[in-house]
Amino acid sequence: MAENLAEKRLEEFLREAPEASQKEIAEFKTLVEQYFTGALTPDEFKARRLHMGTYGIRNTKDIHMMRIKIPAGKMTPEQLEVLADVADEFSKGIGHWTTRQDMQLYWIPTQSVPGVMAKTAAAGLTTREACGNSIRNVTACPFAGVSPTELFDVTKHAEAVTRHFLRNTVSQKLPRKFKIAFEGCPQDHARTAIHDIGAVAAIKEEGGKKILGFRVYVGGGLGAAPMQAILLEPFTPAEEMLRTFEACVRIHDRLGNRKNKAQARIKFVVKTLGPETFRKEVFAEREKLPKYAYPDMHVTETDEKPGKPAADIKPSAPANGTFKRWMFTNVIGQKQTGFSTVTVRLRLGDQTSKQMREMAKIQRRYGILARVVISQNIMLRWVRNEHLQALFAELEPLGMAETEAEKLWDVTSCPGAETCQLGISASRGLSRAMEARFKEAQLIGEDVENVHIKVSGCPNSCGQHHIADIGFFGGAKKVGEHLAPHFQLMVGGMTAEGKAIFGQPVVKLPAKRIPDAVVQMLTLYRKDRTSPKESFRDFSNRVGIAYWKTAMEPFTTLPAYEQTPEAYRDWGADVEFSLSGMGPGECAA
Repeated sequence: MAENLAEKRLEEFLREAPEASQKEIAEFKTLVEQYFTGALTPDEFKARRLHMGTYGIRNTKDIHMMRIKIPAGKMTPEQLEVLADVADEFSKGIGHWTTRQDMQLYWIPTQSVPGVMAKTAAAGLTTREACGNSIRNVTACPFAGVSPTELFDVTKHAEAVTRHFLRNTVSQKLPRKFKIAFEGCPQDHARTAIHDIGAVAAIKEEGGKKILGFRVYVGGGLGAAPMQAILLEPFTPAEEMLRTFEACVRIHDRLGNRKNKAQARIKFVVKTLGPETFRKEVFAEREKLPKYAYPDMHVTETDEKPGKPAADIKPSAPANGTFKRWMFTNVIGQKQTGFSTVTVRLRLGDQTSKQMREMAKIQRRYGILARVVISQNIMLRWVRNEHLQALFAELEPLGMAETEAEKLWDVTSCPGAETCQLGISASRGLSRAMEARFKEAQLIGEDVENVHIKVSGCPNSCGQHHIADIGFFGGAKKVGEHLAPHFQLMVGGMTAEGKAIFGQPVVKLPAKRIPDAVVQMLTLYRKDRTSPKESFRDFSNRVGIAYWKTAMEPFTTLPAYEQTPEAYRDWGADVEFSLSGMGPGECAA
């Protein structure tokens, strides 16, 4: 009876899904059946499920993480409610927002995967190509359309790229994953310099006419061998954008290293050929392709419009100190007079199904729109300034009015050893511990609040530790007779348009010593800087790595295991640290 009911519900969701989704989900359902009957080997099934956004989870069999793409980060209240439903019905009532404007849901049984696909597809979302060696979710600046400093709104252009490559035969079996990002502001919120393709808004004048286009950067990436993207050409007209991107993808497909996945990203093609030869290859390939038009090719301003707010929204009680701090750290004025954008800080990107549903209600009530941010937060746009205090009052009891958005306490982290098969150490546990320690030490103020910390559970940089002011990636080290979780400290990373500086390694630190170590780093910065105006980044560049090695030396040791065995455990663990559960990563399978 239960199976019949599940089948019926799956059919109902599929009827509401786009035709392309209906076909591929029905095919995937058949693959699941073939897998369980033995007609499909585990390796054959793995390749197919990854292409449909379905990863394995550490220490489990036939339990998955599913990644749902949110193109350009745009999300409707209806989609948020569907994600909440899926989180409750198929997962554990919580979703995780990622650094690629995706949602990840964990602990989903293999048999339930088609149901997740169908229900999200009915809401206009897809898991297809969210994993595997294909073009991943196309991201965009979360301020696109409302930023006072943007050249033009890049949203429609990012969506055009999403449509062009989704299910496109040219991008189905690439040598390795491929990531694309769009930026319209002078400040590179989208981190275009670390992408396979980064597109930055540009306008050129010819004969008194303005031509819309992009500065296109190619060949950036993090991972174990981070590289900065090169400028492909200073100006690519919008009418040339899609075929330029496709030419880059085709070159990657043809020349990418299919024998060694560790060197298969397009950044290695750029490195092997050299920038000039690579450009010639791309431009020659581009000439073979047609010009692809899209409806919004010349759009410069957003067509987003705020909804009509409820008539009963009234100012709440007098503002308190938390509200004033929230206004300072989480609220930014839009270029549209009378409106602001509010960042909802979600610790480590986690949001409960209840919070999702309440946020959807709030969006409708206030007539506001939402975008996912690559810093694992959500931005609420088109908030009327007169409603800010009332909005805060509604968000606060839901746990969604945390201050310090995009500040020191707002640490970015990958899932790490909690669920990832490549994770060595508990990156999320460390991130939580650092925030708690910062609060305890009352580390706050303009001089430290813009120091950004990012943590990865292994060297692969899913937490983007390479581009943080202070970055960590997980490892393990034997202390005496016992293995203990450690993290490599990196200092001095950053990105800007056309520029990526990757953090330099300092020293490996035991996981349990790190919160105190970071407090000491910021204390020393305040003590030894030349003036209050010297930023942490400038200070680090001036004092150099040798300074930090000396300063961190006292934090490299652990007490004897017999005295404090808990110091040898990972954050959040109550058992002895080990590397059990690690296995081959599925990202490049």
